[in-house]
Amino acid sequence: MLRPYRRIPSWYGSYYLSGSVIGKGVVMNVSCTGLRVLGDHSLKPGTDVSIRVTVDNGPPLEISRASVRWVKEYEFGLKIDQITSQTANRLVRLIQDSIDARPSPVRGNA
Repeated sequence: MLRPYRRIPSWYGSYYLSGSVIGKGVVMNVSCTGLRVLGDHSLKPGTDVSIRVTVDNGPPLEISRASVRWVKEYEFGLKIDQITSQTANRLVRLIQDSIDARPSPVRGNA
């Protein structure tokens, strides 16, 4: 299955909240539509969470609602369901800046 948005590897600290669970984790990759998180709790698919992601430049990214799509022990994938336009714009800039900062592949002489 092709993904409509590019994922970038990351290592951002995060806090997530779901009901009575408050967890701490690391966002391992990010896209415009979701996150891959390694957390300190095992969540169930379908669980709704809010998550705050600490990034290098500026205040944390606050995602008011995301749903757990898959789980593998303490690692889980989140689909972003509700986000402010300001946070969405910051997320797009963060991804674009990461892509722009990567070195271009070196091509051999033909």
